[in-house]
Amino acid sequence: MQDAAPFLSELEQQVSPLETEFSEVVWQFRTTGDLSLQPKLVELSMREHEIFSNRENFGLVRDWRQAGGHEADIGRILDLLYYSYLVNQEPFELAKRKAELDAEIGGRYSNFRGKMDGKELSSNDIRAVLKESDDNELRRKTWEASKQIGPEVRDLLLELVAKRNEGAQGLSFRDYYAMNLERQEINEDELYSLLDKLEVQTREPFTRAKAELDDRLVERFSLSSPKELYPWHYADPFFQEAPALTDLDLDPYFLDRDIERLAKKTYKRLGLDILPTLQQSDLYERKGKDQHAFCLRIGRDSSRVHVLCNIRSNESWMGTMLHEFGHAIYDQYLRPEQTYFLREVAHTNSTEAIAMLFGRLTHDAAWLTDVLGLREAKAEELAADAHRQLSFQMLVFTRWMMVMTHFERALYEDPSRDLDALWWDLAERYQCVQRPPERRMPDWATKMHIAEAPVYYHNYMLGEMTASQIQHYIEHTLGEVPLVRQKTAGPWLVEKLFKQGALRPWNEALELLTGEKLDPRYFIGQFVS
Repeated sequence: MQDAAPFLSELEQQVSPLETEFSEVVWQFRTTGDLSLQPKLVELSMREHEIFSNRENFGLVRDWRQAGGHEADIGRILDLLYYSYLVNQEPFELAKRKAELDAEIGGRYSNFRGKMDGKELSSNDIRAVLKESDDNELRRKTWEASKQIGPEVRDLLLELVAKRNEGAQGLSFRDYYAMNLERQEINEDELYSLLDKLEVQTREPFTRAKAELDDRLVERFSLSSPKELYPWHYADPFFQEAPALTDLDLDPYFLDRDIERLAKKTYKRLGLDILPTLQQSDLYERKGKDQHAFCLRIGRDSSRVHVLCNIRSNESWMGTMLHEFGHAIYDQYLRPEQTYFLREVAHTNSTEAIAMLFGRLTHDAAWLTDVLGLREAKAEELAADAHRQLSFQMLVFTRWMMVMTHFERALYEDPSRDLDALWWDLAERYQCVQRPPERRMPDWATKMHIAEAPVYYHNYMLGEMTASQIQHYIEHTLGEVPLVRQKTAGPWLVEKLFKQGALRPWNEALELLTGEKLDPRYFIGQFVS
């Protein structure tokens, strides 16, 4: 059997410039909303498909992988490339239509602004109303405006789901959902067994905390009972973020503060320099720009990492900045000299874990003192309520994640079912959120992850659990002080995780880092028990 090394070297020469150009165009598209770039995204997607659809090369990779006996680097690359080839063994026209739909739907989400009374509302505007307004009618109209994208993308999204399933089933998978989990090296039975345990463990504390919240909301909005509460009475359009369970409001402490400087200061304390990424990022609101937040590395170049945000001076955007730059530092510290196909994060849930680890810091007493500059006594006072609030947030997120994961699996299992009703069935079951009366709208289609980050949401949950495990190790093994005061934490993460790239599957990478594979007891102990 021929040596795999020359083949991999030649493949890198084909893939590297294509990945670089694709991410450059994505960055330009997301920062401008320029719809004329959509054909270019389709073209680049099809050029990648052409490379990985080559059946002869797929056969080589499959045979090398099955034969085994390779050096560790080569063996791991073959594992990763096997799935890159496998998912592209579909007809050209099918792949092309999927790419066209991806680009079209992405453009619609990027350029969407809800309209109310003739006025356009940004995502920040909508969140501000749902957080601050006590006007029931204004809240309802604002929430409904946030859902206007649903009917606009519904049919396109259903076509994309059908095409994704067609491709997966043509490769002998049950559906696209099952194929994507296998590609992510996640066992579906094990995942849902874990999610079922989390559902049971969080059900009673969530129900209790939400009942307390509902009582506060009934009083706030002058309602007669919790039966009059609807989705627009909560703090965001999906109830994926926890409204205030206490009187705590951290926003005044961030008013007129330099969010960029605070982010830079946070990472510097840990021996991590975010300045290279900060200088090439796009951080403030602008018409036509994507309203969300994300981190993007250009190709596999760790010197070209970008963050997109839409900063306002509040606690939420501070947390988001710390989160996105958690992704960024992981990308920044990937080793440029590492083999190309391993110059990648261990797994999406691994980079989510780092982002979540740092995104939580706005609720930490040591961070409030050392970075934000509050008096220690005040920081401790705020942190007590903040931890309670963060614990509620974790319960809220866990229950919301249940909605997303169960909905997506059902979506790909049978896209012809009544998805509008299913969405609210799941929201009522897991989130205890009452569906609006007589509402028959594709509210599920307003969640952009279903189109743009399919079969992904479970990784946020795995990331949260991983973040708790890493934090426990840092604060109980590296040293007995809070994370933000652990000067060795940054170099430890760099050497033990970031520089390792994708050399190991995610759970083995976590075991190398903390001495054990994923154990949910750290998350449960931190936020649920």
